[in-house]
Amino acid sequence: MSLPLHLYDATVLPEWVDYNGHMNDAAYAIPFSRAIDALMVSVGLDKAGRAETNHTLFTLAMQMRYHQEVKEGAPLTVTGQILEMDAKRIRLYQWLRHGVDGTLLATCEQLLASVDQSGPKIAAFPDGVRERIEAIAVKHASLPMPDDAGQGIELKRR
Repeated sequence: MSLPLHLYDATVLPEWVDYNGHMNDAAYAIPFSRAIDALMVSVGLDKAGRAETNHTLFTLAMQMRYHQEVKEGAPLTVTGQILEMDAKRIRLYQWLRHGVDGTLLATCEQLLASVDQSGPKIAAFPDGVRERIEAIAVKHASLPMPDDAGQGIELKRR
């Protein structure tokens, strides 16, 4: 069975901590964003790949859910699962966990687009990049769909 991709490790920095003594809500986006950078490297959109293809990834939509507060100095790890893709987009789900005990801290679902920087415009993934993403997506197809994937925000009505 395939596993989600290990994408990124970090430590909660002092500048990520707010007046409540734990990681600020906006700071949770930083490790998720850095994990996207790592995914880009793994599929051939590192600095050299971006220069060669003139392509990058842009985030079109993002949904974060906070599960547990975390304090300064705590180790973090981010894993990700490609939920689906097409010729121009990836739907990625990520988990942010405590780097030692594995406690779930937050999740993030993102819709990413392949962008040709010469436009800039959304465009098909370059050859080679598309194949690498597809190979990951095929492996991830056997993984269960996260329970809250695709859900928006709403007030529950009684």
